[in-house]
Amino acid sequence: MMRKILVIVGSGKLHGNTNQLSDEFIRGALETGHQVKKVNLTENIQGCKGCGVCQNNGHHCVIRDMMKDIYPLFDEADTIVMASPLYFWSLSARLKSFIDRLYAISTDDEYPQKDTVLLMTSGSDEFYAFEQAVSFYRFFIKALGWKDQGMVLAGSCITKQTETAVKEHFLNEAYCLGKRI
Repeated sequence: MMRKILVIVGSGKLHGNTNQLSDEFIRGALETGHQVKKVNLTENIQGCKGCGVCQNNGHHCVIRDMMKDIYPLFDEADTIVMASPLYFWSLSARLKSFIDRLYAISTDDEYPQKDTVLLMTSGSDEFYAFEQAVSFYRFFIKALGWKDQGMVLAGSCITKQTETAVKEHFLNEAYCLGKRI
């Protein structure tokens, strides 16, 4: 079955580790015949104001930033890939703002069914590094009724100047996940 995949990259670095991991996932997905669109959250996305206006005006968020261009892509996709560097043992603020702003598309706290993937990079190789981020991911996709299709948690990504440093086995894991999805 051909999927429509939206890859949301919550890193401010266009050529960093998280993008490199995402690109390998995308390469695998494209080789399998899936349609893929990638969005880099390089512009600021404001967090949800909690004003609730979106719930009364046709699910249109009053905040005017790059999310207005992402909502239609989100609607078309059946699979959402969230990619983030690990910042202070959690998702990046960019990705978290994206997630918070999905409230605009809910109806009575119900969300459209999506499959999901989590891709993360970290300089840490400690066993606990991704624990909090994964816990949040699992909790929120369960709350939204989404289905996890897998994750790649790439630790020990130490960047030197302009060089990315994702270990080959993590790149291969992302590529294989993209092919398998």
